[in-house]
Amino acid sequence: MGNTMTTKRFTLSLFMLLLLGGCSEPTESDESWKENRGIGVVAPEHYDVWVDKFFIESFSEDIGWRRPFGIVSCCWKHPPFSRAQWQTTPEFFLIRWFSFAEQQSYETVIKLENADEISEKMEESAPFERYGEMVDRPRYNLVLGLAPGGTVVMWIMNSEENAIEVGRYESRKIETHPEHYTEITERYMRDSGEYIREHGVPLDGW
Repeated sequence: MGNTMTTKRFTLSLFMLLLLGGCSEPTESDESWKENRGIGVVAPEHYDVWVDKFFIESFSEDIGWRRPFGIVSCCWKHPPFSRAQWQTTPEFFLIRWFSFAEQQSYETVIKLENADEISEKMEESAPFERYGEMVDRPRYNLVLGLAPGGTVVMWIMNSEENAIEVGRYESRKIETHPEHYTEITERYMRDSGEYIREHGVPLDGW
């Protein structure tokens, strides 16, 4: 954990790449976006978390993927939209994270009963501004937001301006070892401690 805890803090959430997918933004002539889907994790402003377990699985396609994300920080709905070769919406998610503001660990298991319905919604095109022009793309990014108190919010989007909430789930508190996160907690408190002391941890409204 020592080497991991000294990892450089990212200003945006670390975004996962699946199944050897690329991470470059497709050009107008490159239509690879039609086959690529992104999956990411975000957190609200001033509510950094450490994601040490992230596992997804598609039962229909018999494929799965896991990785520790590490630090995830500001902001809601604003992940860097790297693309990934992910041809179907996973039906199973397992996420475990540590909240620096709350000094508490959470874990949630999500089994999507409506994965086909979400996939259909992702296929629907939605307009957004790109390089000063309006373009239409499917909502091929599935984003999970980790809120204070353990709530997980799931969106689909191609841009934060047209995000659609497709699910809301509760997590359970699990055994916590704040001493494992001492160094990065100190760094978090230097950046966000004043805000948390003034406003508290927002546990409602998500």
